[in-house]
Amino acid sequence: MLNQIVEMHRKFGIDQVPFSPDEKKFRIKCLMEELEEYVNAIDPADELDALIDLVVFALGTADRQGFSPIWDEAFRRVMEANCNKEVGPNTKRGSFAIDLKKPEGWKAPSFDDLLENLNA
Repeated sequence: MLNQIVEMHRKFGIDQVPFSPDEKKFRIKCLMEELEEYVNAIDPADELDALIDLVVFALGTADRQGFSPIWDEAFRRVMEANCNKEVGPNTKRGSFAIDLKKPEGWKAPSFDDLLENLNA
């Protein structure tokens, strides 16, 4: 999916413009707009469209920030850490029973090496 976003950015020349604080603000507004569309969706087609648009903007933002070369490894690390969690209510988000919670001794993924190599 990320490669398709990279290609779209190339097609429209978006990859030729430096990422700026203004673009970050714009992309945050877009992400919030798509999330709001999901909240207000009235049928599965609207929900699907909103979720896809949310992913497109999220991946597009990752690409625009230069994270494409490290994305797959960072994602793998997050998923590995998530799979080391336990099913149960996460008190930060309420009491939904099928959330994931951090067990005793859980470790968050580290990205320091990826980010260091990215900027080298």
